[in-house]
Amino acid sequence: MEKLSVHKPEAAAGKRSFGKIFSDLSMPILLVILLIVFTILSKNFFSPTNLVNILMQNAHAAVCACGIMMIMVSGGCDLSIGYQMSVSAVLVAKLLSEGTLGVVPAMILAIVLCMALGAFNGIMGIVLKSHTMIVTLATMSIFQGISYLISGSRTYHGLPQSYMFLGQGRIFGVIPVNVVIMLVIVVIMAVIMGKTSIGRKIYAAGDNPEAARLAGLNVKKIKILVFTFAGLLVGIAAILMSARSGSADSGTSGPGIEFDGITAGVLAGVALKGGEGTLWKVIVAVYVLGVLSNGMQIIGLGTYPQYIAKGLIMLLSLYMSNRNAQSA
Repeated sequence: MEKLSVHKPEAAAGKRSFGKIFSDLSMPILLVILLIVFTILSKNFFSPTNLVNILMQNAHAAVCACGIMMIMVSGGCDLSIGYQMSVSAVLVAKLLSEGTLGVVPAMILAIVLCMALGAFNGIMGIVLKSHTMIVTLATMSIFQGISYLISGSRTYHGLPQSYMFLGQGRIFGVIPVNVVIMLVIVVIMAVIMGKTSIGRKIYAAGDNPEAARLAGLNVKKIKILVFTFAGLLVGIAAILMSARSGSADSGTSGPGIEFDGITAGVLAGVALKGGEGTLWKVIVAVYVLGVLSNGMQIIGLGTYPQYIAKGLIMLLSLYMSNRNAQSA
């Protein structure tokens, strides 16, 4: 097979300009700025308890963002991920609260179901020959209906302690279990996307599908596999989320997280057309949004101002992304 030349965001040759260096470090800089601002505004913000709380609150979002980033790099977009999480969360909560299955079988079933939903999205995108943003707008409604059929509009409580340990437990009473799981997944994803032929093929399929096809890659297969693997990550994220809250329902266990994931990807410079994106920047962007939400809550600003702030940040990131693309 002809060797593929894949564009990588970190691979710019020669001396980089100050603007490029600033662009690469924009997410860590923004995170530090937010930490300083909220520390000044509230004495309770920069406490060990609250900082650990921010890490734990956003662990499932970081795992989910890994899957969203992979889809975006491959040239796709998945708007149904929130209700994929909802389906998985209410299924595992229903099975556990009613004692139908044990913890491990219930989790495996929920993850497999999420993978099937992800694969369905990928297959529909190929069969219908439509952009997956439009396809998943339709499947989002389908998955919403499935979630409510499973839950019957109920909220499930009374989950086993062994299950909730995944979201609430701490190793040696200090290290959050869900953060450890998140870090392991991020490292694995970083290796896959940055160090393996699989990752290079995903970048190639998103950067120039026709060139990748002519080079011998099965682009359709790659895209379906990407959606399937993203479903696996979404299933894990659903488990971490419901285990942390100790409950699950169709309306709040997942829906909306797709917006945060896509926002984090755009903030981190993941190209909407595909073929470009760096995982560590996406994870930092997830925690930028997490710090923003937590800080605004602590200083007394409710949920609605947070929506406005996130939307404005996404518009700003789109502006910066377009400006960088024009100057490249």
